[in-house]
Amino acid sequence: MNDKLRGKGSNLFSKKMVKFLLERRIIYILPVTILSLMTVISSCAPKQTQIPKWQPYDFTFKSNNKHNNSFDVDFTATVKGPGSVEFISLGFYDGDNTWKVRIAPYIEGMWSLETKSDDPKLDGKSVSFSCVPNDNPNVHGGLLVDSEHPYHFVFEDGTRYFLMGYECDWLWALDMEDNNLPTINKFLDRLKTNGFNHIILNAYAHDTKWRKGKTSNEDYGPPPMYAWKGSNENPVHDRFNLAYWQHYDRMMDALYQRGIIAHIMIKVYNKMVNWPEIGSEEDDLYFKWIIARYAAYPNVVWDFSKEAHNEKNLEYKLSRFRLIRECDPYDRMITNHDDNKAYDIGAYNGLLDFRSDQQHKEWHRVILEQRNLNAWPVVNVEFGYEHGLKGIDDYTYRVVQEPEEVTRRAWEICLAGGYIAYYYTYTAWDIIRPEEIPPGYAYFKNLRNFFENTNYWLMKPADELVNEGHCLANPGKEYIVFLNNAKPFTLKTAGINGKLNAEWYHPFTGDSEDAGQLTNGTVSFTPPTAWGDIPVVLHIKK
Repeated sequence: MNDKLRGKGSNLFSKKMVKFLLERRIIYILPVTILSLMTVISSCAPKQTQIPKWQPYDFTFKSNNKHNNSFDVDFTATVKGPGSVEFISLGFYDGDNTWKVRIAPYIEGMWSLETKSDDPKLDGKSVSFSCVPNDNPNVHGGLLVDSEHPYHFVFEDGTRYFLMGYECDWLWALDMEDNNLPTINKFLDRLKTNGFNHIILNAYAHDTKWRKGKTSNEDYGPPPMYAWKGSNENPVHDRFNLAYWQHYDRMMDALYQRGIIAHIMIKVYNKMVNWPEIGSEEDDLYFKWIIARYAAYPNVVWDFSKEAHNEKNLEYKLSRFRLIRECDPYDRMITNHDDNKAYDIGAYNGLLDFRSDQQHKEWHRVILEQRNLNAWPVVNVEFGYEHGLKGIDDYTYRVVQEPEEVTRRAWEICLAGGYIAYYYTYTAWDIIRPEEIPPGYAYFKNLRNFFENTNYWLMKPADELVNEGHCLANPGKEYIVFLNNAKPFTLKTAGINGKLNAEWYHPFTGDSEDAGQLTNGTVSFTPPTAWGDIPVVLHIKK
């Protein structure tokens, strides 16, 4: 290029002149050298980073300054979005002199962030970016409680969410030596196909007491990698094992891409983990680390701990919930696994978003009682364990049930207005056989398909309307009746305008059969005799 064209004093070929010519559509008269100059200018101009709405994105920053502990470096970003949106996001160290801020914009338009750090090379860095539409049909934003129907869930974009959980505590232990996640991806596709949309898993777990040590190739407790540097017996709690968490990131992305909620139990009190001392700086560091890495994922639900009732210090648990609220800029939903005493006295009212409980008997009655204590969604996350493919004597954990019994309990819970989580003995804990397809998969798929074809969020428990079984009702518009054993029963109806159509539903096969029409009054029904003495469902609607 001619030296004159490089100089700042060239008025003819300055950026302003090029802009002037472009705006007036007379650029075609310029010589080839000027067109070449324009190409150079265009290619050198910084490109605006575009991030799809609700999609996590890592902004990376480098510093070669020496630190005693890179995980202790204060590093945050003030993030600003359209209108008055402004929040502080925690950053995290990710190795190789690199710190990251993981952001998921949730309003389309222009955004910016500015870093703050006690490391001068990480401080005061500014980035602007734009939020564009997200074309992934599985992504609907964060999960929320439906303000109009507080016993139920809805996504940010208004999409309804019928929670059907699946516990897989050690999901992250699969594919630790393969970044392509072939086993995890195939497993998640299978779960999604069968209607499971909510995976309950640990942030970290070590081993189970009922199958200690490495008992087989499919035994992932102890796991191939630990959450901290050192070992589980002697962890270095202020230094994280980055390989472990980078693998966890890949698993989280696999869940995100499929629109599956990751219900992360941050701690676990019965899986032999050597945790930081409660309330210590290392404990705070661990909770903040989890939030910094995963709060940007819209498919995250926080859970303080599996078996949280084993932590007797209520004030400590409350402090962890407050810490999550303080540090999570997206205000993701929070719950607590199985802490009945604290739930029942109202200790978590106004602090948590929904109730998670394990209840192994009187499933229907207990859900009704829990709904009456507080107007929020109630999930029985642990009510039965399906045995292995060889039968009732095929199990890892000592308690198992037939798939039909587990399914029956699930229907009882749903007919009380609650939500459910499924357990399979060979995927729930550290013994994982992801290729197996137990009968319960199809049974639970039928259950979700059924409820997705109802206006379940408009119905309330109304057992008083039937003389046998359980009932959900939006009186005069829609009814669901469930019987544990097929037998004749009566249903009281009122407020029907015209007639409603009735249909029998087989919870195991998914078959349906016409049950006629009805209007107001007390109506008698007799289930199809050909189906035998099984649980049966009646659905009544327009």
